[in-house]
Amino acid sequence: MATNTALAEKKKNWIDFNAGELVNGKNMEELTEDLFEYILKLASGEVQTNNEKNGFKEISIFKDGVIL
Repeated sequence: MATNTALAEKKKNWIDFNAGELVNGKNMEELTEDLFEYILKLASGEVQTNNEKNGFKEISIFKDGVIL
């Protein structure tokens, strides 16, 4: 899930849902409904995550700076 549209667009093969749409003008109720519907489709097997579609088995999250 991306918190902003720039990230969602940059990482299209990784990001499954763009929560940044809230900032782009979509209202919270509509965005919440979209996420809920997407989760139901995932749980039912109707759709796959981008990782599943692209055959990714593992993902690494990189962070700049000091990591404790």
